[in-house]
Amino acid sequence: MPPVDVELSRYFSASYKEGRQKFFEFCQRHGLEIQSHVHPTLKGPSAEDLSIDAVWYGSRDAKRVLVFSCGTHGLEAAAGAATILRWLDRGGPGQLPEDMAALLIHAINPYGWAWAHRINENGIDLNRNFPDRGKPLPPNPDYVDIHELLLAATMDDEGLDRFVQGFHALTESKGMNAALTGITSGQFNHPDGLSFGGTALSWSGETLFAIARAHLGQAERILHIDWHTGIGEYGQAHFILDEPKTSDTYSLLSAWWPDHAIHCDDVVDGVSIFYNGLLLEGLRAEIQKFNPAKLVNLTIEWGTYEVEKMLLALVMDNWLMHRSGKADPAQVDAVRNELVERFYPKAADWRFNVIRISDEIHDQAVAGLKSWD
Repeated sequence: MPPVDVELSRYFSASYKEGRQKFFEFCQRHGLEIQSHVHPTLKGPSAEDLSIDAVWYGSRDAKRVLVFSCGTHGLEAAAGAATILRWLDRGGPGQLPEDMAALLIHAINPYGWAWAHRINENGIDLNRNFPDRGKPLPPNPDYVDIHELLLAATMDDEGLDRFVQGFHALTESKGMNAALTGITSGQFNHPDGLSFGGTALSWSGETLFAIARAHLGQAERILHIDWHTGIGEYGQAHFILDEPKTSDTYSLLSAWWPDHAIHCDDVVDGVSIFYNGLLLEGLRAEIQKFNPAKLVNLTIEWGTYEVEKMLLALVMDNWLMHRSGKADPAQVDAVRNELVERFYPKAADWRFNVIRISDEIHDQAVAGLKSWD
């Protein structure tokens, strides 16, 4: 067996460019054809194309389709991409049942991965970009106080501590639920703010819908796993379902993954938050426009650091996008490196856990989709 660091370097990448190259190499090795959806105007740090790459394996008439995607939150893609490479390396596509196909979607937010952001090129959190735009955009009155704290935050210890103290003051006056809702629920009034959902569907959203229309029209059962990082216990998988615990889907997933808790409105212990414009909700609604298939969408997070540290990471990402233009380049690099670490830890034990646990998750996903009546 190769040393751990050699094995990990096979799957984990230090940049979007490296990650995309590895994805191409693995797909070519397995004879998989890649459909690239290149951003029409943007490039990466080395002038490389920024692309959402899609791969199909199996019969075009397959009634059961397994979808793996990564990179909704930009730099979080690196871990999800590693799990996809690992599945390919284990011969996952070739082991699918005869009536099952797989769709791999690599880097939903290529700009974010390439430039080390969670948000996209327009400062949009893609996991808040999919509300029903035929209705008035949902309000988030709890965000107003958060935005004041955000604008006052600086990237030194004193400035970050000031944000934390302000957040704690909000939890004392309005409750933890209101404070976390303000930060994470999604808002549509402050383009330079946290969890901004955008004024229109993003390029990534339009491309994702096009990929779904191209590949999922014939399916009768679809299981979609979207890989993320940042929520949950360090180095462990944290399952999140965008449906209530009373739903049939919750019962189904609990049976497929009996060793993992399925979180619904309890993503953070002791808090119940309603999220606006989730990607998987928007994708489900889009698919149902052209296909009445049964569809299960599941977010799987790889836990990194404690909640407070991750909230500050959102502040760092926002500062890098909107308020770092006149900052010392050394400070910008330091903040960016810290941001990446918080969502993509360098530690070998964390990365090895991601690979080890994903093996089991992949196998259970195939078994669950196969058994789905």
